[in-house]
Amino acid sequence: MVGLADPEEFTRYGAVLFDCDGTLADTHPAHHLALAATLEPFGVTVSREWYEGYTGTSTPETIGAALDGRGVRADGELIGRLVAECGERYLDHLAAVTEIAAVTALARELSGRVPLAVASGGTRRTVEATLRHLGLDGLFARVVTRDEVERGKPAPDIFLLAARQLGVDPAACVVLEDADSGLLAARRAGMAAVDVRGGR
Repeated sequence: MVGLADPEEFTRYGAVLFDCDGTLADTHPAHHLALAATLEPFGVTVSREWYEGYTGTSTPETIGAALDGRGVRADGELIGRLVAECGERYLDHLAAVTEIAAVTALARELSGRVPLAVASGGTRRTVEATLRHLGLDGLFARVVTRDEVERGKPAPDIFLLAARQLGVDPAACVVLEDADSGLLAARRAGMAAVDVRGGR
């Protein structure tokens, strides 16, 4: 099995794809605060336990599930507005975001040796802000986010688009993920996957 401790294992792949939230960066506290504040006007209480259950799920799907659980009917326009609001609130909490050292060290080691991409279920604005905040933005050839695909994780769309943008066959890619939904998305894309939760 590929482990985070041996960067050489990753050089046999055509590309390495990194999830962002929970994989490269510990963004959960900031995202939880942002989501809770965004949904509070709808009478939705977002507990930390509930939020952790949606770790790795793309933001529109998470918001949709929260509203649905409260019986709020939400169309695409409302979901889009709430995703944007949640993203703006997240930016207010960037100071709470820290890097996950074992994974970022691997990305720095592999940068320039293997094509790297970020493939995240977050929005481009929040993902790019996170990468800049942590000084990681120069490591990746491509950044693919939920904004660019029809379906978020656990659908494979984000990973497949990242592979296409890098010009690498999906079967030659390996994904680093921290969530069950992201690992499922990687398998659905036909890619190898590493669960970083065991290597941090």
